[in-house]
Amino acid sequence: MSVRIAPSQPEYYPGVPAYGLGQPGGNLPPTWEPESIPWSRYVEALRRHVWLMLAVVFLGSIGGLVYSKRVKPEYDVQATLWINPGSTPESGPIRGQQLLSPTSWVELLRSFAIIEPVVRKLRLNVSYAQAADSVFFRDFESHNGIRPGAFVLRADNTGHFELTTLKGEPVEHGLLGDSIGRTLGFGWAPPATLFARKRVLEFSVSTPRAKSLALVSKLHSMLPEDGQFLTLTLTGADAQRTAVTLNDWVSQFVEAAGQLKKRHLLEFKHILAGQLDVAERELRNSEIQLEQFRVNTITLPSDATPLAGGVQATRDPVISNFFQQKQALAEVQNERAALQELIDGAKTGELKPEAFIIMLPSVLNSSPRLRAAIEDLSAREASLHSEQQYLTDANPRIGQLKETIRTLQFETIPQIAQSVLQSLTARERDMSARVDNESHELRAIPVRTIEEMRLVRQVAATENLYKVLKARYDEISLSEAQSTPDLSVLDFAVPPPRPNSNDAPRLFLLAVIASIGAAAALAIFHDRIDRRFRYPEQATRDLRLSIIGTVPRFRPHRSESAQLEAMSQALESFRTLRLGVRYQFALDAPVILTVSSPNSNDGKSMVSANLAIAFASAGHPTLLIDGDVRAGGLHQTFDLPVTPGLVEYLSGTATMDSAIRAAASENLFILPRGARANHAPELLVSDRMSTLIQAACQKFEVIIVDSPPLVAGVDAYALSAVTGNLLVVLRPGVSDRKLAANKLNLVDRLPIRKVGVVINGVPSGGLYRDYGSDYPQRKGTPTYTIGGLATPGGNHARV
Repeated sequence: MSVRIAPSQPEYYPGVPAYGLGQPGGNLPPTWEPESIPWSRYVEALRRHVWLMLAVVFLGSIGGLVYSKRVKPEYDVQATLWINPGSTPESGPIRGQQLLSPTSWVELLRSFAIIEPVVRKLRLNVSYAQAADSVFFRDFESHNGIRPGAFVLRADNTGHFELTTLKGEPVEHGLLGDSIGRTLGFGWAPPATLFARKRVLEFSVSTPRAKSLALVSKLHSMLPEDGQFLTLTLTGADAQRTAVTLNDWVSQFVEAAGQLKKRHLLEFKHILAGQLDVAERELRNSEIQLEQFRVNTITLPSDATPLAGGVQATRDPVISNFFQQKQALAEVQNERAALQELIDGAKTGELKPEAFIIMLPSVLNSSPRLRAAIEDLSAREASLHSEQQYLTDANPRIGQLKETIRTLQFETIPQIAQSVLQSLTARERDMSARVDNESHELRAIPVRTIEEMRLVRQVAATENLYKVLKARYDEISLSEAQSTPDLSVLDFAVPPPRPNSNDAPRLFLLAVIASIGAAAALAIFHDRIDRRFRYPEQATRDLRLSIIGTVPRFRPHRSESAQLEAMSQALESFRTLRLGVRYQFALDAPVILTVSSPNSNDGKSMVSANLAIAFASAGHPTLLIDGDVRAGGLHQTFDLPVTPGLVEYLSGTATMDSAIRAAASENLFILPRGARANHAPELLVSDRMSTLIQAACQKFEVIIVDSPPLVAGVDAYALSAVTGNLLVVLRPGVSDRKLAANKLNLVDRLPIRKVGVVINGVPSGGLYRDYGSDYPQRKGTPTYTIGGLATPGGNHARV
């Protein structure tokens, strides 16, 4: 038999890939391009964590079920209101337009002035555990300054009660039938007979304002543009109670709207009554002045013209015309002066409509624009005073009215008055010029004629104003008696027979879906942070090792045929491994390698033993050396004595021929580890170890050294350096790939060629389906011995 001594340093062999050589930096396999999305890895991670995922989904489903039980279905109740648009604006004292704009109606509906009375009336701010407990709160009232919180009322057999917080802090105690919770702002005195069947009552109270805010958030209103129908929708968990709440809400709204309109008319009527009183007094004064003037001048001589039935009735037409012009001029001057005084006063103070009525009745009669502006100002002030009784200053309607009043007082009326003043001034100049031209002809005319005519005209103007105000007062009195509200309920709310939305099934389904997603994410996250070796690409990409072969997982089977089938597949995997290892070396060179793994329990000894058996079965003289001088167990696998062995040979107490023993398999020889010794690891780096390998190459074609794991220390590195080749064993789910990467980085700096990696204990299918074999024997095939196999239990069996 011709053998070749293994070189102390690796050489370049023909046909051996360059990345398989033991040169620094030369152990890198071809780069592997990872998938853009490793779907297969995700599927494998989900399959491996199936029990964890089932637990997470189960817990998530239970949580979703518990939470969905607490979610109550929601009911939507609807009510419809009709808004009276009113008639189109007309000239006259009373206009038929509606009281508020459409948007203001919705704001009034959502105001606390409407909602809080409903909350207090229906006691919506009181919550209790059971619907039957409502009998205890029939007379409950919420006073100002009510203290919210959760409380417990306990009654004893002696007729006493104790009110505490939910945490047990005492609040109040006393006799049943007396007032309860006065210090908390409760108006509550339930009859003592109610506590005969229930001694403990749990309830919670919130402020009416807080409950009103909650109700507003659940109310949805819809009012189309230029529409007359206001649709209200209220959402709640109790259909009956929600319908009652909405009906009381709209009833309170309609009632408040009617009171607001009536209050507006009353304020307007009050203002008109004041103006009517002023006009009536002025009319009386004017009549009295005219009467006194006539009484005082009835006996005075005339202008040579007999008087008959009044002074002005018998005057010469020329004289009468002069005096009329003179009187008109005086009135114009008086009106101009009075108007100028009012305009000057309006610049420094508030403009009063009564001043125009008192001082300038004739100007108002002759200037419809000014009179209309004064009347509009009076109406706006009445509306402002009325709405301030019900709405706050923050309401846009109040701000709009204030702005309108300010515009009328300081802009519109002054501008109109200024225009009237200019007209009066021009008229005064014109009349003054005409009177001056005729004054020299009529200087003899008594002044009493002018005064008489002025008084007559003043009486007529005051009487006309009084009639107008009287007509307006009568009209608004009639409107007050016949006023109809601007709102009316078209459809009251009716409890729906079934809920509009029930989120319980949807929440449960979402919880199940979320738990499935969380379970999948947890499985993938755990797979990402898992330090253990799991997938083939982790060996090729992360550890930069070529996969030489795979070994299936050994599982016991009850059926003899299934057991035989499994053993046959395992034996076939080692034959494939043998082929892969053999062609990592030159055909005319011996196979010399060290088998190691990152840590224990990776199955390196089992792989070493079966690889040696496979080479021996192929007719190659094979030496299997147990290099694990710390805890090697190959002697137990092949049922051989442990001594003398490798330790004894390296110590010089035994020869190679006495230490090497033949195994039961043909062409297979075993060198056991020998006796344990403290100095045994140092012997592995001695010259006798290299001499042993060189001597073994003279007798054997295959030399396999089973070394300790890389984590054990320097042993595996020393043995790999002696053989020059390292075969790494990884086990899915057991090997620490981070540890393996760190240990193999040191191998790259040593004269060691990494032959490749053997994946031991691979599962069937999954990501390893391309590495396994599944070729079952046909039924009826006779049973015969097909080879030897070292099992994970440390036994050498024949199958």
